[in-house]
Amino acid sequence: MGSDLITLLEREAAAERERLLGEARQQAEEIRAAARAEAQQLVDGQRERQEAALRAARVRAQSTAQLQAQALVLERKDQALAEVFRRATEALEAVVRDRARYGQVLERLIGEGAAGFGGHLLIEAHPDEVDLVRSAARRHTLDAEVRAAEDLRGGVRLTSPDGRTIVLNTFASRLERARPTLGSEVARVLWG
Repeated sequence: MGSDLITLLEREAAAERERLLGEARQQAEEIRAAARAEAQQLVDGQRERQEAALRAARVRAQSTAQLQAQALVLERKDQALAEVFRRATEALEAVVRDRARYGQVLERLIGEGAAGFGGHLLIEAHPDEVDLVRSAARRHTLDAEVRAAEDLRGGVRLTSPDGRTIVLNTFASRLERARPTLGSEVARVLWG
C-alpha cells in the first residue's frame, strides 16, 4: 500500500508538473506573442516616422530646388532687362554722335524743357554740344544763356535765374524716368 501511495503521489505530482509546465508554456507563448506584437508596433511606428521624415525631406528639397530655380530665372530676366537698357543707351549714344540727327533731337529737348519757363533761363550742355544748343535756342527764340557742363551728355539742363526751377532733359534722365514702365513692357514682350 505504501508503494501504491507513492506511485499515486508520483503520478499526481507528474500530472501537476505537466499541468504547470503546460501553463508556463502557454504563458511563455502569450508573452512571446505580446512581445512580437509590441516589437512589430515599434518597427511599424519607426518605419512610419522614417517615411514621414523622408517625405518631409523630399518636400523641403523640392521647395529649395524650386526657390533656387525661381531665383535663377529672376536673375536671368534681370540680366536680360539690363542688356536691353544697355543696348538702348548705346543706341542713344549713337544718336548723339550723329550730329545732324542729334541736332533735331536736341532742339526738341530744349523746346520741351523751356516750355515751363518764362523769361531768361540758363541752358547747360556738354562742351561738344554748346554750339548746337545755341542754334536751337535761337530757333526757339529763347532768352537764354548757354554754358558748358562736363557732367551732361546727350541733352540739356535748364535752370531759372533764381535756381529754383531746374529741368533735366537728357537721354539718360528720360530713360531712367521711363525705366519702370519700359521695364514692365519689355518683360511683357519677352516673357508674355
